[in-house]
Amino acid sequence: MNTTTVSIETLERVMAMALRRHGASEIAASEVAKALRRAEQLGNTHCGLGHLERDCAQLLSGRVVGKAVPKMSRIRPGLIQVNARDGFAQPAFALGLPEALECVASLGVTVLAISRAYTCTALGYFPERIAENGFIGIAFTNASASVTAPGGSKPVLGTNPIAMSVPDGRGAMVFQFDQCTSAANLRHVREAAQRSEPIPQGWAVSPLGEPTTNASEALAGALLPAGGARGFGIGLMSEVLASFFTNSAMSLDTESLQTVYGPPHGLGVFCILLDPTAVAGDHFWHKLGRLKEAIDSQSGTRLPGTKQRAQECVTVDRAMWEKAQSLAESRFDNHAG
Repeated sequence: MNTTTVSIETLERVMAMALRRHGASEIAASEVAKALRRAEQLGNTHCGLGHLERDCAQLLSGRVVGKAVPKMSRIRPGLIQVNARDGFAQPAFALGLPEALECVASLGVTVLAISRAYTCTALGYFPERIAENGFIGIAFTNASASVTAPGGSKPVLGTNPIAMSVPDGRGAMVFQFDQCTSAANLRHVREAAQRSEPIPQGWAVSPLGEPTTNASEALAGALLPAGGARGFGIGLMSEVLASFFTNSAMSLDTESLQTVYGPPHGLGVFCILLDPTAVAGDHFWHKLGRLKEAIDSQSGTRLPGTKQRAQECVTVDRAMWEKAQSLAESRFDNHAG
């Protein structure tokens, strides 16, 4: 692969400029670029630099409203809603987070519900920001329908990720994870179809509901939930919390997130903030330490997210980086609002 090394500061600056040039407000461009930068730091190129061109295209088409001004409401003492107004999820989260942190410090538990947002890309970015402030962060979101119910053949849910970050009480995180509730990431199936390669058994079914290893058949049919009925239950939970509770779009009603033209995504993000010591006090940290030791003491095991190291410079695909620079230098008429 033809690669180049770029500092994360340069990466963030260029991505923010590209987003602004395609119609994002200063605040939106800044907040989204931070999230894309973080994904790159953790080695998640698909949710970092690899997402930039699609973001810019959907800014131009109006699927994301680049200059949307999110509106925050404190619905109940421990419930904060931010309507993203069909804009990016990251500036909506940034608006609601300070209020949510104030609430959880006082109440011990708080919900931050983001409504009507463009896809949040890497969901783990949100609970990580919560954990950096010393609280447990759990997040749910939904996506366009691609996953069928066990025994079915038609998509009814998105890959509907769930993410969690747990602080260590000393300014860092003990572990974190961000995982979809489908047996496979939809992106991996698309990539296999583009290369005319088979996919593993158990990932998907054909339009007739039959197990398939043909990636193109899988795209015409549906993905399977991870772990069968158990994974489908978690996917349902994500849908209920992210879509129904926040009054956002259902997976059933959301066109493919890859599609440049079409209505705004309108998805939801449901975040729970918990004070880890609200009930257990310092016993929480003691038990967390015991669990970490029990896992770390076994060769070949680790807590999720513990091998991720934020780098000051990242190695990126040269063509992708050149495309990002081109997007940052280009000027377009914007009709995204």
